[in-house]
Amino acid sequence: MNTTSMPSQDEQEAGQQERWATSDFSPSTAYRAAFLIDGRMTMLEMCIHFLRAKNSIYIAAWGLTPNLPIIRGKHHRAGPDGSPEQEELLIWLRKKGLSESAITFWQESEALTVTSVLGYVTRQGVDVCVLLWDFFSAPLQVGPQQVKEELESYGIRCLTDNGNRDLLNHPIQSLHQKTVVIDNRYAFVGGIDLMTERNGDFDRWDTKGHIYYNLLRQGLDGQMPHSWHDVHFRFEGPAVGDVAYNFYQRWNAVVDRQQLDEALLLPAPSKDVPPTDRRKHEAIPIQVTRTIPTQTYDFAPDGIASIFEAYLHAIGQAQCFIYLENQYLWRRTFLGLDNPTFGPPHEDMERLLQALADALERGVHIVLVLPDHPNVGRHFTDDGLSYLQELAPGAIGAGRLQVYTLATDHQEEEEAGRYYRPIYVHAKVAIIDDYWATVGSANLNDRGMRHDAELNIAMQHETIAHALRVLLMAEHLGVVDEDMLFAMIEIMGRLEPSDEMHRVSGELGALWASLQALLTDPYAAMAAFAKQARTNLEAIRNGHALTGHLVPYIRQNLADDYELAVDATKGWLYQFSKP
Repeated sequence: MNTTSMPSQDEQEAGQQERWATSDFSPSTAYRAAFLIDGRMTMLEMCIHFLRAKNSIYIAAWGLTPNLPIIRGKHHRAGPDGSPEQEELLIWLRKKGLSESAITFWQESEALTVTSVLGYVTRQGVDVCVLLWDFFSAPLQVGPQQVKEELESYGIRCLTDNGNRDLLNHPIQSLHQKTVVIDNRYAFVGGIDLMTERNGDFDRWDTKGHIYYNLLRQGLDGQMPHSWHDVHFRFEGPAVGDVAYNFYQRWNAVVDRQQLDEALLLPAPSKDVPPTDRRKHEAIPIQVTRTIPTQTYDFAPDGIASIFEAYLHAIGQAQCFIYLENQYLWRRTFLGLDNPTFGPPHEDMERLLQALADALERGVHIVLVLPDHPNVGRHFTDDGLSYLQELAPGAIGAGRLQVYTLATDHQEEEEAGRYYRPIYVHAKVAIIDDYWATVGSANLNDRGMRHDAELNIAMQHETIAHALRVLLMAEHLGVVDEDMLFAMIEIMGRLEPSDEMHRVSGELGALWASLQALLTDPYAAMAAFAKQARTNLEAIRNGHALTGHLVPYIRQNLADDYELAVDATKGWLYQFSKP
């Protein structure tokens, strides 16, 4: 394996300007940034910030399930009143900044759902505004008008954004942003909506262990939802103003388009940050990037594609490795038929795949983590991977492209055997050279880059990018206990980035040191990925337990190489699932 050294600090700084997008928001800064891996941690942090809100909560969502429990299990109720476990939970909630009244609400609520929590803060005088995509049909949820009516019954203001109704320009467009802004001070950006499918499948709340059978995730129909892997990002600082401004633009555009009461119009947000915050926190270089489709909003009639721009710049600067997690990798436009023959190539995605191929050809290693059975378009991802191979055959032959998916397993009664099931990879993450990273809502297809409304953040910070890669790889490899990984990520969100875990002693400090030893070298980490994927493939063949979750992503046209059946739309793990 190529062991080209990582870029020096001087080299990183020399390429810094070339990595920023220039077509929308300018580069800014953030403080107290934290990555939130998977739904349990993300929704827990959101809920705590909801209950701490003083003035406003603005939520832009692709979808929302009003009765979705966002806090479950031991974080809702750790034990009987007065028990050591429950007292420890109450101490933890106080440390998180919750008032005694909010803690009482937490304890006394039978379920901490989206509407119960947001309804509570609305009663405390907080202005809660939710902007929902108003789609033609209901692919994964109850219809938006029904959601709107239920939210409004709790005093929550809700608008349904029908800006996607231009069938000529955007035949299968969605308004896909997933952002939360609280008090114009805290922002959440990523891939997680507060929702589940109407029958309970595709529940975004999941733990890092991605357990095959988790009773906290059981659907209303008694079935167990597919495990769900996703990533969000929380931060403070001036860049929050850009996320807030995006919400303000979209919300007010809907008010104008639908000729609603002008009292619904929101004032433009301020980017002012208290001087004390500027003094006491390390500034993190960050940029809010967007996809805004053409002919959708009056504030950008020609559209915005700064996510695409940021990806092209960053990939073009890559020197050693690119780590990607995404729901799709499409070269072609999906028009409703899961067959690439009926999907014309899209110029933006061909440019993006060419940039990845150019990186491969100059010696960069690329790791892709994709879902084995996406909701649509697996055949399109296979086509994208085949196109990448055509563009960089030498690099593929040299093993510089590694493609994986995630799986979980469960042992039934001994005679029934062991079952395996895909984990839905929904994250939209890229990490390049442990220096540049992006997290957000944009998928690697023409919709994410051009035709859906999306929002990502891009950052240039060596410590944060490195830590995010290490913790994602550690989760997939299964080299750390779930609760320890949760605690480690939580602590990192409270530290200044450059402190990393250096000031943390004891068990967590020792664990972080061991993960650093195992995964700091990206080439050693990639070798560990390759070895474990091979081991887990053999485990599935022989009905044995998985180690972690990593298994190969197998294209249909490579099925014979693996001596496995691979379906063009369902993947290969389905054949090992419980009947």
